[in-house]
Amino acid sequence: MNFTDVSLSKATIQTNKLLNNIQTFKSLLAKSTKFMAVIKANAYSHGAIPLAREMEKAHAADFFGVAQLSEALELRDAGIQTPILVFNSMRPNEIELAIKQNVALTVFSKEVAQEIVRMAENLKHKARVHLKIDSGMARLGVTTFEEALDVYQSLNSEYVWIEGIYTHFADAPDGQPGNFTQEQFARFKKILDAFSDQQISFDLRHCCNTAATINFPEYQLDMVRVGLGLYGLDPTLSAKGRDVLEPIETVQAIVTHVKDFPAGQSVGYDRTFFSKKPMRIATVAIGYADGVAKSLSNVGWFTYKGHSLPIIGEICMDQLMLDCSEVEDLAIGDTVTYFGDPKDDHLLLTEVAKSANASQYDLLCRIGNRVERVYQ
Repeated sequence: MNFTDVSLSKATIQTNKLLNNIQTFKSLLAKSTKFMAVIKANAYSHGAIPLAREMEKAHAADFFGVAQLSEALELRDAGIQTPILVFNSMRPNEIELAIKQNVALTVFSKEVAQEIVRMAENLKHKARVHLKIDSGMARLGVTTFEEALDVYQSLNSEYVWIEGIYTHFADAPDGQPGNFTQEQFARFKKILDAFSDQQISFDLRHCCNTAATINFPEYQLDMVRVGLGLYGLDPTLSAKGRDVLEPIETVQAIVTHVKDFPAGQSVGYDRTFFSKKPMRIATVAIGYADGVAKSLSNVGWFTYKGHSLPIIGEICMDQLMLDCSEVEDLAIGDTVTYFGDPKDDHLLLTEVAKSANASQYDLLCRIGNRVERVYQ
């Protein structure tokens, strides 16, 4: 087996595929459109610092996007110099740190804007700011031009650079005509036009996430924000990118026990599975605490050398059981695969998510710390 002596499960992450996916997206963009790599939530559990280092070394991303200041500071502490935008609003005690570390702040309230000005002027250090518009996500941002202009004017200072303005789409995976994304963009464009009428412009206007970058190329503007697509997964309902994006992660675990099992016996907690005939069962050292969706109990499967091994019984916190009756050579110490690249005869996470009745985002972010990350 290829694991270390103490790791019973691992995620192999191929950074060359990450860089290939970025090039795939860049081929969809105008030369003037910048590329933001969204690496919040520890790069969707893939490891933000190692992936940021690879992208920075390859000059692959113009910006990194994170959700919280703590994520940005971890990147800066690791030596990452690429511009970073924090999507969440800043609390007063965070603003000083963000300014000192040259982290771009999202702003949509007058009170926060005034605190940014005060702190930047006290530090004599320019703050970098992006104004957030709520065009229909109903999460963060101002909704009218009047509100946006009020926040903009509150940022008036030689020590504040209002670098960007952006919004976020709620339904971009659906690229059909009449989709809500088109209504959202119209609302965003109306505010942009109103600023233009006031002779106010922004270096970076951005609204496209992964799905919108694929489905709505006409909305790419000055920058796109790609998250799930970085990791080789396509969120669009039309699956336009499925054949060209390369899944970068393969999650595997070790078989710790194999046994012959009689007919008419139950397997696992709550006795949700009964053997109808004699079978072979493999116990695998990975469970829902490691990120395997419990909803895959009795409906999902792992793979081994091109064979599908059904999950039987309830998935445990640390282990699960597979029907390996059709695979005579499976033995203790072998590795089985949760998901990976279909080109390697593994299950694509998209298909796993369907079986689990879950989202790809959810399943990615569940991969736990006990799963060793190996970068290639």
